[in-house]
Amino acid sequence: MLVGATFVGQDVAEMVHAATVAIVGEVPLRRLWHAVPVFPSMNEVWLRLLEELGL
Repeated sequence: MLVGATFVGQDVAEMVHAATVAIVGEVPLRRLWHAVPVFPSMNEVWLRLLEELGL
């Protein structure tokens, strides 16, 4: 489960929203993998993170 997130840089607003939903909704990381971003530009980082974690 994601318990917190920190982002730095340009255009991180869309990632903050996704992280907030995941944290407040207590979404398990294995389920988060199946949540395809509506606009998969910057949010693709979630998929890469989950791949690195082996999920």
